[in-house]
Amino acid sequence: MDIKQILDYQKQDFEIIKLERKLEESEDKKIYQEMRTVVKDAQNKSNNLEKEAGELIKQYTEMKKAYDAEVKACGEIVNKDPKSLKVEDLDKTVSKTNQMIESISLLEKKLMAFAEHVNSVLADFDSTRKRYNEARKKYSAHKQAYEAMSAKILPEIEKLKHEIKKIEDKMDPAFLQKYKQRRQDKVFPIFVPVVDKTCGGCRMELPSASLDKLKQKGFLECEHCRRIIYNA
Repeated sequence: MDIKQILDYQKQDFEIIKLERKLEESEDKKIYQEMRTVVKDAQNKSNNLEKEAGELIKQYTEMKKAYDAEVKACGEIVNKDPKSLKVEDLDKTVSKTNQMIESISLLEKKLMAFAEHVNSVLADFDSTRKRYNEARKKYSAHKQAYEAMSAKILPEIEKLKHEIKKIEDKMDPAFLQKYKQRRQDKVFPIFVPVVDKTCGGCRMELPSASLDKLKQKGFLECEHCRRIIYNA
């Protein structure tokens, strides 16, 4: 096992990991992804509010029409000359007038409550639109910043991958397979030295039999952390 070659490979790969992590953990990426969700939610809410506001205004218009009709009918009754009415007709007129006044009063209350609700919906709509516009600006700014970072880092990653491919072609396929499997399992570093009879990765003490095996073969797989231990 050419440990120098493997360690060189691991060192180059670590640079790739750091660059990939820098992209993955980028604050700009985090913010623009959050803003994308905010924008989407604001769009959905805005559409729903717009639809609700339209329905409310339609209902308000119909209620206002009924109110105006009641007021007009009440006015016509009130404007009648009492002298031209019979006593029984007068009683009916007074009763009907009172009913219409109550109806108008109820309608007025409904209209006021409805108008407040419409105003509340429209205010929420405006607030949602404002939040949408702000989130969209923030999304655009941070997405551009992340893309600028990616444009700089991705070529560096590709260059390093090209370089370690040259080393990879010369490595023992069995060790390379072990390395890639552990890399995929988020184990890093993969190759570590023995340190004072312990694993250089997890620091677990190695039994005598394992140390003897390490001396004989030059490497040993840690039973605890699965790293490959080598003699420094």
